Amino acid sequence: MRLKKWAVDSGVIGIALLMTVLGLQCSGEQAEPEPEVETESAVVVEETDPVEEVSTGRVVILGFDGVEPSIVESMLEGGELPNLAKLRDAGTYSELETSIPPQSPTAWSSFITCKFPGNHGIYDFLRRIPNMNLGRGNFRTIPSVGYTKRSHANLSATGAQVKAPQMGNLRQGEPFWLPLDRAGKRAKILHVPFAFPADTLRNGYMLCGLGVPDIRNTDSTFYSFSESYSAMKGVSGGMQFPLEFADGQATALLPGARDPRKKTRETGAYTVTELTFSIDRSAGTVSITTPTGVIELKEGDWSEWVEWDFAVTDAFSVRAISRFYAVSVAEPATIYMSCLQYHPDAPYMPISNPESYAGELKERHGFYKTIGWIYDTHALRQDAISEDAFLDDVRATMAWREELVLDEMDRGDFDLLVGAWTGPDRVSHLFWRFRDSGHPLYTEAGAAKYGDAVEDTYRRMDETIGKVVERLNDDDLLMVLSDHGFHSFRKGFNVNTWLIRNGYQGVEGQTDPATASNSREFLDGIDWANTKAYSLGLGSIFINVSGREAKGIVAEDDVPELIAEIRDKLAEVVDPDTGDPIFSTVYTIDDYSGEALGNAPDIQLGYAEGYQSSKDTVKGSAPAALFSVTKDKWSGEHAASNAAETPGIFFSNQAIDSETPRIVDLGATALHYLDVKAPADYEGASLFH
Repeated sequence: MRLKKWAVDSGVIGIALLMTVLGLQCSGEQAEPEPEVETESAVVVEETDPVEEVSTGRVVILGFDGVEPSIVESMLEGGELPNLAKLRDAGTYSELETSIPPQSPTAWSSFITCKFPGNHGIYDFLRRIPNMNLGRGNFRTIPSVGYTKRSHANLSATGAQVKAPQMGNLRQGEPFWLPLDRAGKRAKILHVPFAFPADTLRNGYMLCGLGVPDIRNTDSTFYSFSESYSAMKGVSGGMQFPLEFADGQATALLPGARDPRKKTRETGAYTVTELTFSIDRSAGTVSITTPTGVIELKEGDWSEWVEWDFAVTDAFSVRAISRFYAVSVAEPATIYMSCLQYHPDAPYMPISNPESYAGELKERHGFYKTIGWIYDTHALRQDAISEDAFLDDVRATMAWREELVLDEMDRGDFDLLVGAWTGPDRVSHLFWRFRDSGHPLYTEAGAAKYGDAVEDTYRRMDETIGKVVERLNDDDLLMVLSDHGFHSFRKGFNVNTWLIRNGYQGVEGQTDPATASNSREFLDGIDWANTKAYSLGLGSIFINVSGREAKGIVAEDDVPELIAEIRDKLAEVVDPDTGDPIFSTVYTIDDYSGEALGNAPDIQLGYAEGYQSSKDTVKGSAPAALFSVTKDKWSGEHAASNAAETPGIFFSNQAIDSETPRIVDLGATALHYLDVKAPADYEGASLFH
């Protein structure tokens, strides 16, 4: 691990937190979950006894997703992060050990539960579901979202709701703020990634962040209306609608809430609302008529929030909010609309604890984004919005989250406050191409304009931290972390193609491993009778084990030898253009331990700088070529990198008693500082002896 520490007055330094987020924004059109699920009920445990008193202060934890230590260190040396420099000098700065793999759902789950993935069970954005009924394929459906299970409301034949929409978290282990709550302490948990649905807090408040879907039950589906489109179609993460102006007017039919009695592609599956666009090119304006009124925008303007009420049936409706953005008024006119996200006064599913808290925040601050995937990376990658519009939204959204955290600090009434921002991660994913001169999409003009975009989010992070520090009491503990660092993503490796070429995977109707390929997604088209291993997700390989997989052929006794064989061969793979190894390390199931190994990959890839699994691999397909050059704006990555080379950052206003802080330690540290006994099954330990 790239451990670097600065000495402080006490001579002891700490480290920063590391976690990861990729988002299947990378993959194709998002599929909406079909199966019904049962929501896991809140964990109820006996009262937690306090431990010997250590402090009477409060704990504030600020999490910033995807902050790269090497950039922070460079900016510290240049005097660009003055507030973080003060924390370093007065307390602690160090790198933070992340999870394996350094993916966001995995790492944030480790932060939340104080356990590594072997005990919380979250290994990827995707989770395979073997079809043990041996139906059409090896999987019951397409794999589910790896960290949650979702279902729409159930309606009767008459259209009345008989069962509310359901959301459950697949994570094992309870959040560290629950034993604190049971001990009578007050917590405010704001936008912690993958902490959804909200936990029941008797003494605090919680507003969910990353993990909250839109009303379609996808991570985020945007809408784009343009004269440049010839037909309505779905694209990765969104939908495109053609505009044909006659006498300055055009109409489009907006699909809104889904009728859960129908399949997603069935006629009448969604409510339909007509929108009218009136354009005045000479004035540079466009007017949009919605059911609630007329919105007038100039080119480059965002609208105020629009409220929607979609009547699915006479007895069931869904409320939502969204915003419009005038991308272009000149021909071809293009108008963007954000996803239809939960209305804070009437969320499709609860997003806060208590449930009324989301609406109370609207009364205090006005409408705000409720979607978990809070930045529309889809739209930028599809050119539905520009880089400038995206960055403007990042600044505004980071400011809103700052406003919320500062307001809750000013209101007091808490022992623990946790706030999180995902802006640094999203900007890094999309703008790394402008800071890496070796990236296929790098241009000098782009670097001159956007080469500082990542650093700009760090400066805003630093400003927020300074404002938080001003509100601390003398005995308060402040910890600042990121869940993981970052790397360039120049080339994708088609893992299933490699497995085919090396005789570990078969394809239906193709017998020559030197030329076989599979363009079908989610492993459809695999010849399971001739498949020993397959890849699905951002960096996972699974052995087709007999008795575990639906059509397994590998005897359990042969699995360890096969894993070692594949691992050793992968370690020898090099980039044919450079001769460089593409893997920095290759993990196996033996690198995990715990009670939640059922969904652990048999092999977890640890890519070297510049490489990741291709987007085709993520979806379980196998192109003919072994490598693919990254031509996507999604140009920075970390999800399947070597965890030891992808640490996060850790700052504190106090010196810690550990030279190797880990992401699982922060929650345990908070409990210890607040005089609450940590559960015995925690893998994390207090950073103070």
